Amino acid sequence: MKIFFYLILSFFLLVTAVHADIPRMMYILNGSAETVSKMTMDNISVNQNILATGAIPNQIVAHNGLIYVVNSGTDNIQVISPVTDEVVETIALPTGSNPWAIAFTGASKAYVTNYIANTVSVIDLTTGTIIKDIPVGKSPEGVVVLNNQAFVTNTGYAGWGAPYEQGTVSVIDILADSVTHTLAVPTNPQSITISPDGNLHVTCTGNYADQFGKIAAINLYTGPAWNTPAVVDTFVVGGSPAKTIVTDAGKAYSVAWGDGANGHLYSYDVFADTVTHNSDNPILVGPNVSDLVYDKKENAIWIPYMAFWGGDGFVQKFDLTSESITWNSPVVGNGTSAATTLEPMLTVTPWADVVAEFTPGIGAGFGANYFPNNILGAPTPDPAISAYNPSTSPQEILSLGHGGEIVLEFTDNYITDEEGIDFTVFENVFLSFMSGLPYIEAGIVSVSQDGENFVTFPYDTSDFSGMAGVTPTLSTLDYADPTLSGGDQFDLADVDLAWAKYVKITDLGDIKKEGSWNGDFDLDAVVAIHSEEGQFSEVVDNSRIQPEIFTLAQNYPNPFNPETTIKFSAAQAAEVTINIYNLQGQRVKTLVSGIQSAGQHQVAWNGRDYDEMPVASGMYIYELQAGQFIEARQMLLLK
Repeated sequence: MKIFFYLILSFFLLVTAVHADIPRMMYILNGSAETVSKMTMDNISVNQNILATGAIPNQIVAHNGLIYVVNSGTDNIQVISPVTDEVVETIALPTGSNPWAIAFTGASKAYVTNYIANTVSVIDLTTGTIIKDIPVGKSPEGVVVLNNQAFVTNTGYAGWGAPYEQGTVSVIDILADSVTHTLAVPTNPQSITISPDGNLHVTCTGNYADQFGKIAAINLYTGPAWNTPAVVDTFVVGGSPAKTIVTDAGKAYSVAWGDGANGHLYSYDVFADTVTHNSDNPILVGPNVSDLVYDKKENAIWIPYMAFWGGDGFVQKFDLTSESITWNSPVVGNGTSAATTLEPMLTVTPWADVVAEFTPGIGAGFGANYFPNNILGAPTPDPAISAYNPSTSPQEILSLGHGGEIVLEFTDNYITDEEGIDFTVFENVFLSFMSGLPYIEAGIVSVSQDGENFVTFPYDTSDFSGMAGVTPTLSTLDYADPTLSGGDQFDLADVDLAWAKYVKITDLGDIKKEGSWNGDFDLDAVVAIHSEEGQFSEVVDNSRIQPEIFTLAQNYPNPFNPETTIKFSAAQAAEVTINIYNLQGQRVKTLVSGIQSAGQHQVAWNGRDYDEMPVASGMYIYELQAGQFIEARQMLLLK
């Protein structure tokens, strides 16, 4: 199906967010005051109690330009605009469900754990309604999403004075919204995080008496078929840890409430499989602490804490290089218990802004549940990204499928031709540890000023020069510097354009020659290195935007019924033939036969043969021939 997307975001806030620049912020939850404070992280200024929460606020999370507060006592989620610092939406959860934590499973879908109801609510973020409730284990708390699975920690809390039941982790297929596995873990698993070794680390707090803290590592790929999650390691840290983060270097830190005078940090090394600081020799931090926020940008941990239970709250900065506290905030609120960071929101960004057109190819679908958020804006700012370790999760990339095509539009700026590279396309290319060769998923790149007339960058399928999906991303933190960022880089001078507003990427499809172990194009992001704000006002000179080669696009819609459209371009006037064949090699229809002028063309097929009889459902081949140029693609007719 041909899909047009104009980036209409979930709530009114995101429509208004483009009108104001928001610096890097920290939003802080004050549990006993039931308020939110915020702190500007560049100049460390604090605004206390900017708005009221519901009863017993338990978690605060920044996601996609919004702030979400989970209120356990009033059974709802507040959605906050960082532009106005006002609640723009309140999502109701079942009465008495005691919602605990939220995780986002798609562009418009989230999971919320319900501690008392023993369920996970599936939330439609566009409507603020519950799609369904998924039964999980006893008293669920933490939830994290990795690829297309969610992992929920079930504490097993059975009531005051009763022993904890067996701690478990429920594994949920987020595409089907159903539990696929339940794993036994140590007592009272409260939170879960992702580790750079590919495992999940579950913080098991213990029973606060004679069973102490352990971290269980879950590997997702065990068993004979390498497809069964299982606990593969346990780190014994002692005490009663509540939450763990794991740095990109594999150093893990678990935070515990402490002894009243100090909170405790325990640490262990994921790769060395050693515990450095446990309950016998903890790193001392602020008292009464149960949360910590990993800051990749500053290589630090931010730790909210209270001087005493329910008292004045503060935030500490723990430097990961020196393993020491380097800064303490002034008072941020009363009963400070949790925090989240919000990356800058800018009026004009260098990133492509909307998906103007998407025609999925055969096999597309990976990342579809996060589309279009996963390909608009910057790639995940991950310092661990390298030529051997790309972005590969559906939260970050979208597979175009075999022969798929996508058009991205710049709406707050346009790409300009200046000295050197003008824009970069990021894909999840990576180098093989064994061969040192790239895993190429090649795409043809074209640009346009009006979204209708495209000119294609010259390319060569023998060495993949001039194509995207060829060069690994080296740094997502230095995306604006082509010498550091990696990715595939393009100069508008190569197509004789002074500016461009649209970038089209077409998977190499049936003419691909990347090799049997390579696949379809997976888009991460497109960034303008040289651009101007606003929109170009001059009339487009279509005569300059003529294709330099013959191309055949993937039909759309695909699959189709009853009609589909096939686009093709001609480098110069030529005799062009487009035939359709069934899988037995029999020609069923000739769509084009004759001289075609240079430029862009399209033709429709109504699923009928030479006798105007409907053909059967199934796969068909359409082939373009123009002189020595021959290209063929597949399409699927479904009735």
